[in-house]
Amino acid sequence: MERTEEHTRRRSIDRLSDLPDAILCHILSFLPTQKSISTSVLARRWRYLWAYVPTLDFRHENQEIIERVMILHKVQTISTFRLFHYSDCSNYRLETWITFAIARNVQKLQLLFHLTKSALPRCLFTCKTLVDLRLNYFGIIPMSCPVCLPRLKILHLICVQYEADEALPRLLASCPVLEELEIESCMDSFSSKISSPTIKRLTLSFPAPDRSNNCYTLEINTPALVYLRLVAGVHDHIKSGALTSLIEADIHFYKVHKQRGFDRFRYVPEFINRLCSVKFLKLNLAYYKKNCFSHLYFQFMFSIM
Repeated sequence: MERTEEHTRRRSIDRLSDLPDAILCHILSFLPTQKSISTSVLARRWRYLWAYVPTLDFRHENQEIIERVMILHKVQTISTFRLFHYSDCSNYRLETWITFAIARNVQKLQLLFHLTKSALPRCLFTCKTLVDLRLNYFGIIPMSCPVCLPRLKILHLICVQYEADEALPRLLASCPVLEELEIESCMDSFSSKISSPTIKRLTLSFPAPDRSNNCYTLEINTPALVYLRLVAGVHDHIKSGALTSLIEADIHFYKVHKQRGFDRFRYVPEFINRLCSVKFLKLNLAYYKKNCFSHLYFQFMFSIM
């Protein structure tokens, strides 16, 4: 009987409430904001605890709810601001939300919309605190506004638009400590240059163009690169400088249009020759027609100790 009472007493101890507010806020930061707010019904202590969580993670919430949360949020430094929003909303609202995060010294900013032609607020490109920026299906990389991102280390540009071919090189030149870059293009054609002395991880993905006369032209100059993943067509024109620091490469080439002659594929062996110093190489050549199964597939992986 005594053992049963002691066991019940131990189980009734609320160890979570014994934790300091800072630890509880850190735990809540791993939850979407809507889930974090729902803990306010647990007890009086929890009622406004969510307002001090350094992460705001909105996933398809109503626009009025997003703005209400921003008004009540108390933290002056936001570690992560994540906003996934598929509903239509005005450019004014989008700019207000992003500006709010930047005014709160945001460090990691991740935006996912289906508004690729929307203008990004100018203050985004001069944010001194931003370390991690991820744009998904949203925004136009500008040419006309000032760019200075002194602390940015991670940059993901997934299906964004570019005001001009020079917009990407101009952006990269203004990121002096950038270490990781991921670009996925949704455009039929793309021509640019990736040049950075600090990038260590680079992921590039160029889908099959809709028209046979379109291709991608890219020049890579990243001497500090240690990891490279590339998905491109064998008819694209991709050149690279020395890759002497490269350790791991994951390369996928595909052929889409049968009418292109093999003289257009000469850059492929030239590019592969640049990979002579890698220790881990995965090379995938998948030649296929659109809407058909692959008629040639070759893949090998090897390791140099």
